[in-house]
Amino acid sequence: MKVVKWLDKNLELMILAFLLAVMSVLSFTNVIMRYCFHNALSWSDEICCYCLALSAFFSLPCAIRLGSSIRVDTFITMIPKAAQKIVEQVCSVVMIVFLIFLLKGTFGIVENAARVGQASPALRIPLAQIYSIMGVAVFLGIVRYVQMFVLGFMKKTEEGGEA
Repeated sequence: MKVVKWLDKNLELMILAFLLAVMSVLSFTNVIMRYCFHNALSWSDEICCYCLALSAFFSLPCAIRLGSSIRVDTFITMIPKAAQKIVEQVCSVVMIVFLIFLLKGTFGIVENAARVGQASPALRIPLAQIYSIMGVAVFLGIVRYVQMFVLGFMKKTEEGGEA
């Protein structure tokens, strides 16, 4: 149970830390190779590019989990607290639906890339695999929004029971 709780808190952060470490090590190594040995690694920029793209996708569930997404809350602050909770729940449902559409689109992109056998230029990594990882990140975003929805509903029920 401890492992599950730890993963719930840290999964996306660990993935992001790993991607950042890979980008840092490869970039540093490539600089050393280029300027000290006059022989750059042809594939490191490609890996760094994919790590950067994946980190953008894994930032989504991380931001949801930490509650640090960017939003304009001018309207929300003007309405009563009870209505704010309802609007937050409605926004969570809207985001879940949006992410489901995004996930469905990701499936289409993965299928297309697999069908044509699209591969990365330097390492010949099948791009369907890279796109699949992006789908995993979107799915984690859906899971996190469902978590926030359930937690918000439970909090609302607890507050209602105390009144």
